[in-house]
Amino acid sequence: MKQLETISQKTSGKVNQTKVYLVNHTHWDREWYFSHQDSLVLSDLLFTDVIDELEKHSEVSFTLDGQLSILDDYLTLYPEKISTIRKLVNEKRLFIGPWFTQPDALHTQGESLLRNGIIGKLMAKKYGPVMDIGYLPDTFGFNCQMPLIISELGIKSFVFWRGIDPAKTKSLYFNWHSLANDRHVTAINMPQGYGTGMLLAPNKGYVAKKLDPAVDFIKEFLPDNFSKVLIPTGNDQMAIIHDFSKKTTQINQIGKYKYQTSSFSKFVDQVKKCDLPDYSGELLDPVFSRIHRTCGSSRMPLKLAIVRLENKLIYQVEPLFVVGQTCGINLSNNLLIEAWKKVLESQAHDSLAGSISDEVAEDIQHRIKEGNELADGIINTIQRLLALKLHLKSNQVLLINPALKENEGYHKIKVFTSDQYVEFENADETVLLKQKYIKSRSDVLLQSSDGNHYVTEPGYFCSEYLIKKILPPLSYQILNFHEAKQVDKLSITNTSSRNIISSNNITLKFEDETVSLVTDNYTITDFLYLEDQANDGDTYDYSPLANSKVLKLHFNQANVTKTKHGLQQMELLGDAMLASDLEQQNNNNKTGKLAYQLIITLDAQENITLKVKVNNQIKDHRLRLVVKTGINNNLAVSSVPYGFNKRVPQEEKNWQDKYSEKPVNVWPLDNNVSLSDKSKTFTVYSTDVKEFEQNEQELKFTLLATTSQLGKPNLLNRPGRASGDTTNVGHPLIPTPQAEYLGKYEYNFDIRIYKCFDSKKIANQSYLLKSSALAYQLQDLNLFVNRLDNKLQDDLLPKMDLPKELSLFSEENDLCVSACYPDYFDADAMIVRLFNPTKKKIAYRIPNNAEVVNACDQSQDYSGSVESFDLISLKIKK
Repeated sequence: MKQLETISQKTSGKVNQTKVYLVNHTHWDREWYFSHQDSLVLSDLLFTDVIDELEKHSEVSFTLDGQLSILDDYLTLYPEKISTIRKLVNEKRLFIGPWFTQPDALHTQGESLLRNGIIGKLMAKKYGPVMDIGYLPDTFGFNCQMPLIISELGIKSFVFWRGIDPAKTKSLYFNWHSLANDRHVTAINMPQGYGTGMLLAPNKGYVAKKLDPAVDFIKEFLPDNFSKVLIPTGNDQMAIIHDFSKKTTQINQIGKYKYQTSSFSKFVDQVKKCDLPDYSGELLDPVFSRIHRTCGSSRMPLKLAIVRLENKLIYQVEPLFVVGQTCGINLSNNLLIEAWKKVLESQAHDSLAGSISDEVAEDIQHRIKEGNELADGIINTIQRLLALKLHLKSNQVLLINPALKENEGYHKIKVFTSDQYVEFENADETVLLKQKYIKSRSDVLLQSSDGNHYVTEPGYFCSEYLIKKILPPLSYQILNFHEAKQVDKLSITNTSSRNIISSNNITLKFEDETVSLVTDNYTITDFLYLEDQANDGDTYDYSPLANSKVLKLHFNQANVTKTKHGLQQMELLGDAMLASDLEQQNNNNKTGKLAYQLIITLDAQENITLKVKVNNQIKDHRLRLVVKTGINNNLAVSSVPYGFNKRVPQEEKNWQDKYSEKPVNVWPLDNNVSLSDKSKTFTVYSTDVKEFEQNEQELKFTLLATTSQLGKPNLLNRPGRASGDTTNVGHPLIPTPQAEYLGKYEYNFDIRIYKCFDSKKIANQSYLLKSSALAYQLQDLNLFVNRLDNKLQDDLLPKMDLPKELSLFSEENDLCVSACYPDYFDADAMIVRLFNPTKKKIAYRIPNNAEVVNACDQSQDYSGSVESFDLISLKIKK
């Protein structure tokens, strides 16, 4: 590993003043190339051994990897050990938590990271206090707002390995500030990883060749007068080191430093007393270790499934839960927690990164299926019980806005009717999107009070409509509909403009296989297209195949449809013959076919929506959507949790001299990314894609990066060993044929063109795009469209009377909404989290029925304003 010359060399005269803190721990991947069930089997022996060793040696402590889930799993095997575990935890000899799982910190949303800490603390109640450290020893890099997130969980310190560049932080131990400088945590880096002192052998060979040199290396990157060094002594799925104190004593007789048994918490307490440098920014540099910056597109379809469930829970299920509880529907918060566990288990750092075996990917997919069933069951139950209590008729729809902001956009509604067409009352627009006729059935059983009858069931229409209507914040209302002779729908209205859609200021035109955008007297040619390139990488990273070319994929057909109200669509179709795998790439053969479709929707308000559909039959390639902005600015501004971060392309000609992998200009996509010039801002939103790159005027979004190997050695962008142990002795390469992801996939994007960069407007838009309205029809034509419809009966109804319309959040303020959910620590309260996405602090008056708390329900002081890029959590009593 290269040593940076920016940190001063230490003199040998200070050696004996250095205290080295040895920490006994294990790092426990819940799943990786082995399954969660494999880990459970291992924990039977290893965790039992930990407990036995701690009971024998009262002076020893052990850290159980900072995640509660693995201890909960172990307790299912040994429920009788809970009293012993509780005793060890309360004596601060067994350190647990604070997380539920060890999360990925780049491709999860801030709210999910907070739920991880919240549920970790909830699950720890039966054991004792959690470790007061945001401990993430193996996560592949960190966003710049992690100090804010960790601080919001009531935690003041952070221990980590990957992503640091000590030339930026000025030390391995530093005060890490969020974008709002009023929040910081004490950050401790382990530059050689959590296995630096593994095995801890008390002999001259180990101490002279491994342990003392490790301390020497760390001291190279500490301030001159710093005399404290952390050495973790565990490793992956590693058992507790026996006779830890005895071995430490023996090492002290051999080594040149003063070694002592310790814990992460004790070391942090010592470091906090020291004068530390300050740093604000992300930790995304592969200086000491790989961070796999392109893992944001590894196993992309699996990521889509995870983020779509994540969005459903944050932006629909949780606020709907609040509406239900307000209306007397008292489902248990534990239902939400069980659904969240499915997400959080799938967001563990290896799992969400995609660096897993095919068998583990199948486990995650099933877990997400279970999470969706829980989420959908909650939605179904609350909607139906509300509809029953409100005595909805079959020609009425219950329309719920889960956003704490007014939503004036389009809303999808599915209805079952005997009439072919219907029209919705008090809606600004009604557009029929699609329709299916269900044929009549004979000899269908009808059960009634006077016996069983066999009848003929009439046919009916299943229709999906798009309506435009203003919805108040966090509200429900009843929408009536009646039969219509005809209805507005997307159709070809003018053959002379078949390849053009336009509004007042935006025109999109398809010509010569390309799409052009014209707005405000300038034209962007080649506005949208796909690009493809061979992928010689693995499930950790994309890496280009040597001498392979980037292929530009255009379209060969356009179909334009319009409504009379101004909603327009351009459907673009294309296909390409490509090399079907790496072997064909090397032989320059092209026998594989990639078919793709891009649907562009333009409404009267000049909102552009994109849906990309791909039928992937190509292996070992990376496919990206390219959006050309027409803006010459190399400074992209992308959202991060509760704020925005500037991205400047890196230029690293001799990157091998400093980095362990190439620091490519590929970045995590939290919600949106913008490019601006003096006259306009071009913003691209995505609710599901997790990776982007800027190349001059172009923004590139990865749709697929497919591969057949878990880990491969000697990649162009990552030379040397394979990641994931597969070039270690006895660890052969692991094929991942399912990671080729042959099949059909869809991706969603939205584009807005603004006059200037307005962070608050962009943050609000991003929130509304994810907070889709929910619609429910109380009908008996199809009781299987929702799985619980035929099981939820009148005797389950809430006892209170309900108004025909309800809005629970009407206060206007200058802050943006992050989340609304039932208080997980107090059944009689709800939490509303607001944030300030601007560069100036915003004054905010707390509602009379609210108090300021942190994410773990601890009361907080409040000065009357929310700092730039900061948040506020409000506890509101019901």
